[in-house]
Amino acid sequence: MTENDYLKSCFNEIAQIWVRSQSVEIARLTSLAKRVFGLLEHGGTLAFAGNGGSASEANHLAAEFVGRCVLEHQALKSISLSANNSVLTSIMNDYGAEKIFSRQVEGLLDSSSLLIGLSTSGKSANVLQGLKKAKEKGIYTVLWTGASQSASLDYVDEIWRVSSFSTPRIQEVHLVWGHLLAELVERRLQE
Repeated sequence: MTENDYLKSCFNEIAQIWVRSQSVEIARLTSLAKRVFGLLEHGGTLAFAGNGGSASEANHLAAEFVGRCVLEHQALKSISLSANNSVLTSIMNDYGAEKIFSRQVEGLLDSSSLLIGLSTSGKSANVLQGLKKAKEKGIYTVLWTGASQSASLDYVDEIWRVSSFSTPRIQEVHLVWGHLLAELVERRLQE
């Protein structure tokens, strides 16, 4: 396969993912935007957590709320649990990598928060433990993942699956979801 053919294949895959999910995503995004806007309006915290590329996305998306995505607005209370190297490495050293998010949830979030976990496989132990700890604290939980089936995740309020097994495609969709979520919240702030 030539490079041009490979790229055409990737673009076709991306287009098919969006065609398959568009109607569901519109309803989910508007519902989640309403929930996020409400909690931010009342002083709650929007938190993101992920590993590797998903950690970078968690950082990026938190910045869209604290800074801005498209429209000017006051800074919103949003954090990435993937961002603080000192916290991450001290927890990893003292408790193990599987605890890096659950310890932060325990110390930083409360029931007025919402946690979005990003895991392309849906099986990242530390993301899942963070979501589980969040649920124990009465925090609304959302998992953004790929098409892989995970074990029972009864502690997750919403599971959003990208209809792909390709890590790059899954991460691309997660980033679009995050940007659209930020844009919808910003639009509500302008009303």
